[in-house]
Amino acid sequence: MRWSKIKNIILLLLVVVNVCLLVMVGLRAGRTARSERETRERMITILERGGIAFAPEEVPGAMPLSSLRVTASPMGEAEAALLVGPVSKAATVGSRTLYTGEKGTVTFSPTGEASAEFDAAAWPLDGTDADQAGAELLEALGLQVQEASRETQGSTLRLTFTQLWEGTPVPDLAVTLTYQDGALRQLSGRWLTGTAERTAGENLLTASTALSRFLEALNKEGYVCSGITEMYAGYAAGGTGPVTLTPAWYIETDTWPWRYAVDAVTGAVTAAE
Repeated sequence: MRWSKIKNIILLLLVVVNVCLLVMVGLRAGRTARSERETRERMITILERGGIAFAPEEVPGAMPLSSLRVTASPMGEAEAALLVGPVSKAATVGSRTLYTGEKGTVTFSPTGEASAEFDAAAWPLDGTDADQAGAELLEALGLQVQEASRETQGSTLRLTFTQLWEGTPVPDLAVTLTYQDGALRQLSGRWLTGTAERTAGENLLTASTALSRFLEALNKEGYVCSGITEMYAGYAAGGTGPVTLTPAWYIETDTWPWRYAVDAVTGAVTAAE
């Protein structure tokens, strides 16, 4: 038999082997996807049997995020000037720094907290929507945000924005803007800017497992819940030096304390208003 024929036979065998491997991988992926779908469906049934309605269309699957270590950028005079105008005075009290400008005063802490008081004429809305004006101000500070809540009482409007990191919500990092008589008067909250480094090699909880941990926590702590209104992947912020952003499943409910975080690394459940 000529060598060319032997070579063709070998190549044909290799093609057959590769096709068989692809079929096996496809069948395994199909079984895995079917198993995951059945697990999510069973979880909804378990919730309903426990008297908890699940409003989202379906239970999410695997956690799409990984942990990050963020080297925070310090807040200083440049950020203060964006809020209160050119800084005329700076004073340090403990670990905090107070900046005074023509529009008011702002205090920064090394851990990312900020608190500001503005003069009535500093940030008038002048017909602009408060949510748009607030988001633009925070974006000027280098933040990506989404509106989380609003509260109106008389002529006072409070808007709370949750910070996003690479498009993912970080509920621990939020800023509240208070408007009175059509002008921004106060700012308070915590934010984070800087550079991030990803952490590899983690085994993260799926959404179904997170829901199981959530049910265990409800029974243990005695919380009341009759409905889950939303479930999504986000980051929990921890640390004051390099800040760790840990993947977490956030479960929002119809009763106090409204929102729960299930750590996707440890499975620990935390309740937060």
